[in-house]
Amino acid sequence: MTSAVVVGSGPNGLAAALTLATAGVSVRVIEAAGSPGGGTRSAELTLPGLLHDECSAFHPLAVDTPFSRAAGLDAHGLEWCWPEIQYAHPLESGDGASAWRSATDTAADLGRDGPAWQAVFGELADRLDRISEDLFEPMLSLPHHPLDLALFGSLSALPASLLARRWRGPRAQAHGVHPVYAYAHVPSGWPGDATALVEAQIERFAPGFGERVLARHVRDVAAMSSYNANYVGGDIVTGANTPRQLVARPRAALDPYWLGTGLLYLCSAATPPGGGAHGMCGYNAAHSALRRLTRRG
Repeated sequence: MTSAVVVGSGPNGLAAALTLATAGVSVRVIEAAGSPGGGTRSAELTLPGLLHDECSAFHPLAVDTPFSRAAGLDAHGLEWCWPEIQYAHPLESGDGASAWRSATDTAADLGRDGPAWQAVFGELADRLDRISEDLFEPMLSLPHHPLDLALFGSLSALPASLLARRWRGPRAQAHGVHPVYAYAHVPSGWPGDATALVEAQIERFAPGFGERVLARHVRDVAAMSSYNANYVGGDIVTGANTPRQLVARPRAALDPYWLGTGLLYLCSAATPPGGGAHGMCGYNAAHSALRRLTRRG
């Protein structure tokens, strides 16, 4: 029987291991930490019995992908929890906007800006199953649904300042949730602590927030690097999302998963489609390995 060793039990490592095992490969997974899961781990970081996400806190990219469809994890007990409102954004004026699961419901909540929202996101939502199939592949590969992908690309390539002109400042109600998860983008290797800055920003839009905080757990850049050796300099997405990296990640190659020698493959977020708790880097890498094994006979 063909055997494989997968280093790391994050979403991509486990996706690679499961895909290989399903194809009849004997798989061994090696993990440096005391528990599996990588960036999807949860732990009691503050109060007893209160679970916190240690890295990824929400997983929209994992809901409907080629891997999730193939794995059928719902049959093994996976249940997705959906908040009534997916996310919200407060504005300096005191107004805000909330996104519901349905593009139509979101548009209805945006008042006079609803038609603009529906025009941008309604058709994308209707085509999501086809768009996602191509989004999770290397960008240099031939798309399965080129017209759908072209629609997504034409909208996502617009500058944020231009796209924002479609909206004029809708009114919405803010909602709170416990436990609270927040993070800040800082330079690679930054030695500071952004806790006060993050809490001050929340306090601006939710006065009295600080008085309601019962406990905190902070993981700065150095702690993040120690927590996971793959988070070099605190980088949780394994490389900058520069234009070149978006097109040719991590290097220009016909097969970005094969390391170019023997049967060694890379299945981390350094490979397409990049960061996110979706497992598609591992799924794609496993299929790359399986294709090469088939050619070798």
